[in-house]
Amino acid sequence: MIQVLKDKNLLFLEDNDDFIANAVDLFRIFFAEIYTAKTIAQAKHLLKQEKIDLILSDIHLRNENALDFIEEVRGENALIPIVVLSGYKDEALLFRAIPLGLSAYLVKPLDYASLSDAFESCAKLFVSGAQNLVTLKEGFTYDTQRKVVQKEGVVYELNKKEILFFEMLVQNKNRILTKEMFERFVYENNEMSDSALINFVMRIRKRFGKEFLHTVADIGYKMAL
Repeated sequence: MIQVLKDKNLLFLEDNDDFIANAVDLFRIFFAEIYTAKTIAQAKHLLKQEKIDLILSDIHLRNENALDFIEEVRGENALIPIVVLSGYKDEALLFRAIPLGLSAYLVKPLDYASLSDAFESCAKLFVSGAQNLVTLKEGFTYDTQRKVVQKEGVVYELNKKEILFFEMLVQNKNRILTKEMFERFVYENNEMSDSALINFVMRIRKRFGKEFLHTVADIGYKMAL
């Protein structure tokens, strides 16, 4: 399955020259093209100018925290696979990274087995995406290409916020959806009141069934299995 990465382009955000030189040679085994950036500004520029299919980023840059960049990316793209690197396990960073839908969290120094496993997880996302239809529950599917929900031949057209919601949902099918995630993905980093969240969830349940989203007390919501 990992062979599907052979025609994909990787954006590698890292500010250590020696690590870049060694890692890029390894990454070429997996990807068609590797674009390197040493700063968040350079990474943003490459995202705009090049076709980027996957992001691999160190968290600790010289004067920046790459999680700021990843949060911004997730605000615009809920589906792109993202793998992060760190020189050590940091529980605070791990907690902040959980809602970002990461494919893997790797600790330096890299070993081939862990890297391969991370890229295998990314490859599975591409295979699923190639099929366009993501299975939800009770017969519903989400078409990632057409941005519609379908069930038994019925097509449910979506407004912008609903599209952003389903993009978030398919990226986080097995995760609890917190208010902060709704603000980041659905409300595009704008402040959202508790009543706005409740009303939005009510509209989703009205369209797709009362049991489509389960309430997780004091935390958020989760798609019923």
